[in-house]
Amino acid sequence: MHSMISTRILHVVLPFKKAPSKIWLGRLHSTSTAAAPSFDFEKIRNEILHRWMTEEALSPGGIQTRARYCCFTYDDAKRSYLHASARWHWLDRELSSNLAGETGATSIYRGARAAFGLRPPQRASGAEEFCREHMANEAVHLDLFRSVVPEGKHTRLLPVWRLAGWTLGFLPTLVGGPKALYVTVEAVETFVVEHFQEQIQELEKEQKCSELTRLLQYCCEDEAHHKEDAARHLLEDGSDLDSWWVKPWASIVRQGSIIAADVARNI
Repeated sequence: MHSMISTRILHVVLPFKKAPSKIWLGRLHSTSTAAAPSFDFEKIRNEILHRWMTEEALSPGGIQTRARYCCFTYDDAKRSYLHASARWHWLDRELSSNLAGETGATSIYRGARAAFGLRPPQRASGAEEFCREHMANEAVHLDLFRSVVPEGKHTRLLPVWRLAGWTLGFLPTLVGGPKALYVTVEAVETFVVEHFQEQIQELEKEQKCSELTRLLQYCCEDEAHHKEDAARHLLEDGSDLDSWWVKPWASIVRQGSIIAADVARNI
């Protein structure tokens, strides 16, 4: 009953007050033939705010919390959501981890490119182009999340993710060359695809954040492409996937990604 009341209240409290703004963002990887989508950022921000208000109204505090929010205007709700003391709910934590992940991803490719600068050019083959292409694509994802996640909902450890990502790209590439880079990227993207899919499934089940879900699906498809592209390069380069270090290293990278995402949800 309380859930029904709070949901009805929030539908009244949070109407769109401004005309939606849209932005066009194309896919940057050359192998994609899908049409580039446009995203309604204003709608996404409202979806995120509406979900936060719903969870906040159902949080401990009960009737007093709901009574306070039923009198909120849109601007009141937005100020409350953006306040530094505002609680983070499930979606806030997930979006924080997404933004941290994309920050780390762009840094992985920067680190790898720095490592290639210290290696013999003939050994890099197409790996440098692989880095440039994927880094540009990850930068698009990062801009997307920056556009919908307010600064107060960013993890405080973004500098750590930049350093960790750069190191994860630099050291394996310096030591193992393109093969180590491809193994690293394939392992990271395996986790990222699963991470996005879990969020998409939860939002689809609720059927309340259609535009945000579409944005996540777009990013997830790109990450799946990155995973497949890394695997394809491994096969094309004739890399020995039975090398003793491949499976242990991939496992370490995936486990590290899981831990990093969990930390970004909470700090």
